[in-house]
Amino acid sequence: MAEKKNQLLKITLALFAIITLGYGVIYLFFPEFQIKMAGGEPILTGWIRWFGGVLLALGIGSIMMYRNPVKQGILVTSLCIGSLLVGLTNFYELIFQWDSAYNLLNTLIPAIVMIILSILFWISLRQSKETLW
Repeated sequence: MAEKKNQLLKITLALFAIITLGYGVIYLFFPEFQIKMAGGEPILTGWIRWFGGVLLALGIGSIMMYRNPVKQGILVTSLCIGSLLVGLTNFYELIFQWDSAYNLLNTLIPAIVMIILSILFWISLRQSKETLW
């Protein structure tokens, strides 16, 4: 029965891991690609590469939580809050810096995905309460 309650948590952690590992690899190893895709001016890539390392660490951490979610409630809560904040900041960017072609692909879709992930984390926190706390 506990395994069935943890199924949504495991799916959410797997989705989060895929997203963060994907973005982490791009930011860490191919930051110029991300700058060109965003249409920005060339900058020092060190400012982007460190963020890739952080995303890779979050992805690896979510894989570790996927494998053993026992007593990981605080970390799952922080992923829920972090996903919500990222989604909200992307929506803020959309509202105050509108450029239709850029914002649809690079801001609106990630904002929706992160808000959905935050909601999934919140629901899974409620369902997996016995396991996580």
